Amino acid sequence: MIRLFASDMDGTLLNDKGYISDRTINAVKKLQKHGIHFIVNTGRDYRAAKRELDAASLSCDMICHSGACTYDVHGNGFHIASLPKSIAKQILTVFERHGAFADIATEYGKTSITDKNTLLSYYKNEVFPAVEQEGKIYFRTWHDFAMMVSKVRFFEGKESLLGCETPIYKISTTFFDQDKINALKDDIHGIDQLHAVSTSKNDLEITHVNAQKGTALLRYAQTKRITPSQILAVGDSGNDLSMLSLNLGVTAAMANASATVKDVCSVIAPSNDQDGVAFLIEDILEQNELAARVHRSFCLALDYSKI
Repeated sequence: MIRLFASDMDGTLLNDKGYISDRTINAVKKLQKHGIHFIVNTGRDYRAAKRELDAASLSCDMICHSGACTYDVHGNGFHIASLPKSIAKQILTVFERHGAFADIATEYGKTSITDKNTLLSYYKNEVFPAVEQEGKIYFRTWHDFAMMVSKVRFFEGKESLLGCETPIYKISTTFFDQDKINALKDDIHGIDQLHAVSTSKNDLEITHVNAQKGTALLRYAQTKRITPSQILAVGDSGNDLSMLSLNLGVTAAMANASATVKDVCSVIAPSNDQDGVAFLIEDILEQNELAARVHRSFCLALDYSKI
């Protein structure tokens, strides 16, 4: 019986318009009402993930930064696996060599070692064209984007960030030019103690080797006394592989998932635009109800046998 439902956010819980559908909202609430844990397992930082949950009036625990930090329903962080500053310095040096913008996630949320104009130029020339090419939506409105920019914590260069005690959860970047991102990937793989994954052909996410969606999910499940066989995990992209390749009760790929993701999963769900997450939840609840009816019938039969 499934006791924990873990869902990726972009391309999975969110539809292509960047929203959680009404059907999915109702399904998640019904799941929680039945006592089954629901957790979002995302590459987003806490603020960006919570923004979508708040818009849907949903509340749950979250694994953010691709497994680097887990947050309870009140926003308290635990199970933190940050990048050692020595490793972060090597990563940032490689980024500089390739002219890559360092999109850094820390306890402050989105963090930058450049100025605001450089950040805006990065989104205009790299992120937005890449996202548009993929047919995805990260910011639904310019207001959402402006709010994100207003909350960025700026440091004056990498030494300023590396010299303070602020933990670094993740360093990522996006190149519209896929040849540039591939060259960066080749160079990054020479650094030890890190986990590098991509959610698309245009990006790269780097965390500590212990900061992976799969590792974080199992740690979280242990705190709830939930076994791997009682977990359902669903996702669509490369940074979901660490949890979808685990020996869980159910591993589900969205219909819009990459072929690599589909190959490791036990189930293919409808796409994110066809309420795939809601479909899986409804199926779980139906199976649980059937199991409960069988159990009740069995108990009733035992009672009659004693007459």
